[in-house]
Amino acid sequence: MFHLFNRLGACALVIAGLSLPAHSEELLDRIIAVANEDVVTANELVQRTQSVRDQYASNPGVLPPQNELRRQILDALILERLQLQLADSINLRITDSQVNEAVNRLARQRNMSLEQFIAALQRNGQDFPTVREQVRQELTIGEVRRQYVGRTVRVTEGEVERYLNTLAGQSMAEAQFELAYRRFTPEEADAARTLRDELNQGGRLNDDPEARNLGLRKVDELPSVFRTVVPVMELDEAVLVERDDALHLAQLISKNERRAVQVEQYRVRHILIRPNVVLNEEQAQTLLTDLRERIEGGEDMASLANQFTDDLGSKGEGGDLGWRQAEDFVRAFASQVRSMPTGEVSPVFQSEFGFHILRVEDQRTQDIGLDVLRQQVRETLSERKYQEALERWLVELRAQSFVEVRL
Repeated sequence: MFHLFNRLGACALVIAGLSLPAHSEELLDRIIAVANEDVVTANELVQRTQSVRDQYASNPGVLPPQNELRRQILDALILERLQLQLADSINLRITDSQVNEAVNRLARQRNMSLEQFIAALQRNGQDFPTVREQVRQELTIGEVRRQYVGRTVRVTEGEVERYLNTLAGQSMAEAQFELAYRRFTPEEADAARTLRDELNQGGRLNDDPEARNLGLRKVDELPSVFRTVVPVMELDEAVLVERDDALHLAQLISKNERRAVQVEQYRVRHILIRPNVVLNEEQAQTLLTDLRERIEGGEDMASLANQFTDDLGSKGEGGDLGWRQAEDFVRAFASQVRSMPTGEVSPVFQSEFGFHILRVEDQRTQDIGLDVLRQQVRETLSERKYQEALERWLVELRAQSFVEVRL
């Protein structure tokens, strides 16, 4: 099994509890592993092991025995070295701004300001510049894995469909099935088969006075005898299953395959002008004001968008952004989309991308339940494939490297 510490990086283990130990005594350091041209020291193993124990202090039972824990952590340290070497070989560099963003995100996750986060680190004996470098290392390893593993992971539409037809997929969809059910003794086998055949020719088991309707149920709420067959049954189909010295007859009366997710969608057309070395902010706003007046005067907004917009994604499409949810846009743009009556051109407004005018061409309420479900399935399958591919890749990386353990 792919153990815990190949999934957690150095930064995650150290920062998770803000609890890297400060040792009052000096430890005699020595090399305990060689990974190509790099080494792992005894001090590193001791500190990382203590950090892991601190992180799981409230639930120590989940950790393996001491010797196994040290072995797993040493393996993780060796793999970190190999991945960082790989990053150096391809000149992969994480910028200061990326590190700053990650550190700020860690602070926000703990409901702290950056200053509070730094103070918390210091109270726990941690040096902030050291933590920044640990964050940089974690980001570097993550990017190496993305380039060498993440890019190879693909989920096809066929895989999504097959997953949706499994019990797990049906459960994700919150599918519900309505069954009519009747039980027969072994002596009534002929009558049961005859009735099954009649039902599959158009009969309804609900009309049988000895049958009962089980109501709408999720897969895991169905009688166990039917759980594997019902998800693939057609409406009005009847099945007969023999189990536990009885014959169980069921007909699928109805099914609710998914939960509806209703959202508001907008068809939006816009023109973006970005200030640049030729056009300052005031001139950009003046240009958009003039374009707005021309549109109000009867000129075609699509033609003007193709001529003037700086949005390369909608240039050539008449500024048309297609059907989108307001939440898909940045805050300033979304606010205008929600507030503008259909068919009216907005005032000139600013977002982080520049200055805009927009027009909501149409609005609709759309059920995206199936789209949401399919995306959830893609993410589930992608994560599963990624973890499997990562495990194989790490094994190959170590096998292709020179590794010597000196414990």
